[in-house]
Amino acid sequence: MDQNKVFRFVEHHGVHVRYTLGLDEGEIQFKRALRSLDIGLIYAEEASPESKGKVEKVFDYLQRRIPYLCERHKIRTLSEAQKILQEEVQFYNEQRRHEETEEVPLHRWKAALESGKSYLRPLPKTDLDLVFSLHYERRVKKDDTFTFHRKEYKLRQCADCRVIVCLIPQKKILVAWNGEKVGDFPL
Repeated sequence: MDQNKVFRFVEHHGVHVRYTLGLDEGEIQFKRALRSLDIGLIYAEEASPESKGKVEKVFDYLQRRIPYLCERHKIRTLSEAQKILQEEVQFYNEQRRHEETEEVPLHRWKAALESGKSYLRPLPKTDLDLVFSLHYERRVKKDDTFTFHRKEYKLRQCADCRVIVCLIPQKKILVAWNGEKVGDFPL
């Protein structure tokens, strides 16, 4: 994983605020999401594309191929470009032979799973909306309400307890209590 501060907590000195936590002591949403799926995180050395070779190869292929195809097919809208991207990702994973292994990535992945030689495993049965949302802790009042972004929401239970408000921007708010979803509010 990249050393970018999106993926890891770095000490910050602002004009008005100084965060005193050290490297990786803060809770980063991305790291929290992976941990909840029992996925480990290994950081790549800074400025070292060699340590991220496989993913860099895919991005290099797509970054060279997509603009060419968009120009060739006279693509003018984002939705048309999205279709091209989906087709190319599918081609790359399911049909294209890898230059070094001479194998199709999907076939190689399936063979590794069947032989038990893969670290990849199915995701645990969980609500991925809860996992990949932005989490904020809130206290529910005695009347079963809580406030989030200057708006009040009412739950059916959880009076006077702490809940996790899970924001999916521009879509909805989910509320979790003791790991279970107890509220769902459209935005």
